[in-house]
Amino acid sequence: MERGSGEAVGHGGVPAARRRRSRLCADRLLDAAAGVLGRPARRPDGVRGPRPVAERRFLAQGLLAQAGAALAKGRLARYYGLYVAPPRYRPEQQLTLTTADGVRLNAWRLDGPADALCTFVLVHGFVNSSRSPGVHRFAHLLARRGHVIVPDMRGHGRSGGLCSMGRNEPLDVAAAVAAAPPGLPVVTIGTSLGGAAVLMHAGASGTVAGVVGISAPARGDLDRVGTHRVRKLVSGRVGRVVLAAALRTRVGPDCIYLPDAGSLVANIAPAFTVVAHDPDDGYFGPQHAESIYEWANEPKALWWYENAGHGGDLLTEELAERIMAETALRLAEAAAGAGPEGGGDAGDDLSGAGPVSGPRTS
Repeated sequence: MERGSGEAVGHGGVPAARRRRSRLCADRLLDAAAGVLGRPARRPDGVRGPRPVAERRFLAQGLLAQAGAALAKGRLARYYGLYVAPPRYRPEQQLTLTTADGVRLNAWRLDGPADALCTFVLVHGFVNSSRSPGVHRFAHLLARRGHVIVPDMRGHGRSGGLCSMGRNEPLDVAAAVAAAPPGLPVVTIGTSLGGAAVLMHAGASGTVAGVVGISAPARGDLDRVGTHRVRKLVSGRVGRVVLAAALRTRVGPDCIYLPDAGSLVANIAPAFTVVAHDPDDGYFGPQHAESIYEWANEPKALWWYENAGHGGDLLTEELAERIMAETALRLAEAAAGAGPEGGGDAGDDLSGAGPVSGPRTS
């Protein structure tokens, strides 16, 4: 079959020369992938030109199988660590709490040093728990300077009840704060959904000395791919069944998906507010951190962590040290009756290479 120009035409009306170039391009891609995976980068027979269809198909299937196995191995390893065999606390560290609305919560308490700075209440994010590897490790880092209480929010881990996506989770924070030993200030720390919960609890209760929101949403905006995915899961019965069966997270059918925190954050002061966020967060964009920072009154600080990820991804030893240093500074200032004027930070890095406090500039 021929076009009017005399160019040979193959199947589907595609010129034969173009089809040949496409096959050569596909071969080059296969050769590149084969080189990455340690396979021969060239055909062993040394023949030039496109590979036979059967050979291309065989090699492509082999490469896809290897890539899929590697991907599945990484995901399965992460899933296994999160939901099948997460790290354990010691049995004597276990607590049972009851919220004001009657939900039984599982929690753990780690004792800090004799001169503990405060009690930290560490609250995990959505589809995580107190035993998520990052949360477990961060709790033990905080225990270097203070006592730590780590609850499972309702609908998560070993706790009862159903997750309400922010409406009732401040009650879970309140139950954990009430379990703190007397005589020491309490500082709450939360990631993602837990970050929203600790911020709203701090503004509503006035019972904490400070609050740290990590990757915390300011409201239920669906401005990122991650939030669309979560909203779709929690809004339908099938999605909620999948969450309960696969991710050990039980969500109520009447969840409202992240209420606006603006009316409460302004009431957190005189307790200090710290917001830690990745501007490229896949769930909540930088406007969430900026809104929380703007709503909060002094003393406050905004820490940007470029390319750090979301929620538990930020729970590093560096962040733990920074939070403990910030807490020591803020508590000392509060005890002296001299709160800061401009939201300073004990761990600021203004060199441009690390996280920076204060409003983000474009």
